Amino acid sequence: MNFNRNSLFSAVAFATLGFTALTAQAAEPALSVATASGAATTATFTGGATINNGSSYTATAASSAAVDVNGTLNVAAADVGKKGGLVALIEIPGMGIYQKVSGGFFLPWDGQVSSLKPYATKTLAATEKFSVLDDLIGINSNLSGLNFRVYMGYYTGGDINTLAYTSSPISFGINAAPAAGCPTNTTLSSGGTFEGKPVCVLTGTVTANTHLTANNVYLLNGAVFIGGDNTNAATLTIDAGTKVIAPVGLNFLVINRGSKIEALGSEAAPIVFTYDDEANATASTTGRWGGLIINGNAPVNGCAAGTVLCELEGEGSTGKYGGNNVADNSGTLNYVIVKYPGQNITETNELNGIAFQGVGSGTKVDYVQVHGSSDDGVEFFGGTVNVKHLYLSSNEDDSFDWTFGFRGKVQYAVLKQRAGSGDRGIEADSNEFAFDSLPRSKPTLANFTMIGKGASGKAMTLRRGTGANISNFVVTNFATSCIDIDDAATFTNGGTSATALTGELTMTNTFFGCATAFADASTDPWSTASWFAGQAGNSTGTATLSGVINSPALNAIAPATFTDSFFDNADHIGAVKDQKSDWAAGWVFTD
Repeated sequence: MNFNRNSLFSAVAFATLGFTALTAQAAEPALSVATASGAATTATFTGGATINNGSSYTATAASSAAVDVNGTLNVAAADVGKKGGLVALIEIPGMGIYQKVSGGFFLPWDGQVSSLKPYATKTLAATEKFSVLDDLIGINSNLSGLNFRVYMGYYTGGDINTLAYTSSPISFGINAAPAAGCPTNTTLSSGGTFEGKPVCVLTGTVTANTHLTANNVYLLNGAVFIGGDNTNAATLTIDAGTKVIAPVGLNFLVINRGSKIEALGSEAAPIVFTYDDEANATASTTGRWGGLIINGNAPVNGCAAGTVLCELEGEGSTGKYGGNNVADNSGTLNYVIVKYPGQNITETNELNGIAFQGVGSGTKVDYVQVHGSSDDGVEFFGGTVNVKHLYLSSNEDDSFDWTFGFRGKVQYAVLKQRAGSGDRGIEADSNEFAFDSLPRSKPTLANFTMIGKGASGKAMTLRRGTGANISNFVVTNFATSCIDIDDAATFTNGGTSATALTGELTMTNTFFGCATAFADASTDPWSTASWFAGQAGNSTGTATLSGVINSPALNAIAPATFTDSFFDNADHIGAVKDQKSDWAAGWVFTD
């Protein structure tokens, strides 16, 4: 893209013209609608600015990030099938307003409705997609430090007076190019550069907003806390392509209750947390530094009945977590990779790759990988946080763990062990000390692909009173069992028999490909095998995968569907249907 701010938008192919379906996973923000004539319309618009193909939307972008602006028009019923013109405007305050014209060029607009021109004319379908800007990089186009307002609209029958448009624009800004030197609240390391970039040090407790830009590498010195515990709240913003490193040892990052992390990476430029000697890592490297801990104010269990505010203490002196705010917001993790974490303090006091401690549903977690943790890949300590697109690879203990009342939702997860490493794929507790403590753990999980190490190990252990609603799993290559349900409290919560279920512990539309599918014990109240067989869509056999991608045989198995708007109604079981839809391609780290 050769756009230069000084040439304004004249005669520059600044954006692509497009009506093809966009690959957004997140819901586009709603935009208010007005008409040129003032008449009512049933048309609706959504849209936003994104640096990661619509997996999240943003109001700010780094000057090095590739920004797209996309939108969707739900055409008024009376206009479907009519010839229509699609209109797009970009306003840069202080510089002017520009209209998109045929061919993807932008030209100045004089503010008169009568002079608006369509950038495309077509027969209108019920839904039309707008691609207004495509891969706009501020630092490459001399647009850093500017704000943008984008408007979309359409009209019918060649009559511009029928125009319906977004009266509330898509608003976003491109940050100024980062200045040389270390950002506020960090200090320059005396140890030279890392991968050719200056190293800036984070240490102690940071109680002011801090912005980590990609022109430096950042080193965690010891235990770094963002904000106090529900006091001196701060936001840690991390730009796409930024690397955060830690020396070997108990160096880790904690986001305290009331504070936030805004880590907005992209497929082309994920944010990476790793250790400072990763260049010498091998396929068996694990546990070189602490990891990432997020403390929130969402509910947890384990307190005495009647406790007004239940809060717990994190492992490894990582702070308090828990509260009464189901929708608590600890920020965003988007296209984030955490490599070689999980440093053990003692054998029973261990740090995980990412610990979600009492994290609420206002937190956005999408496209996250944890690789090479010496403890669990991720562990959810209560809370209600929801996650999509999770890739857990080569982790030594459990890949995916929950306890203390976790009630979040997760869709599209790959849990992949390596030979000689890994315990359980999923270890699930409600509370290890009081199995019936409330709120009881009950996550909803869908579209997992779990690949064991081919030796001893269980895919799933559901125990200590937990509930769960599980659908669309593919589980293979775990030698001991695909599933083991333990403890009377877990069975009692699930049902009075294998066929008289409460709905608290369910599994549907799932395929098991383990040599031994079920770890039934003679003392169990009812048979796990019968429980599995009695629910819709479950089957066993030999699972065939190409890496993590389903075979045609797996794709022939009908998936469960959902009414909960968080979940996509995927047309497949497992995490990845085919190569075309492989959401892990292009950004996930592999040895």
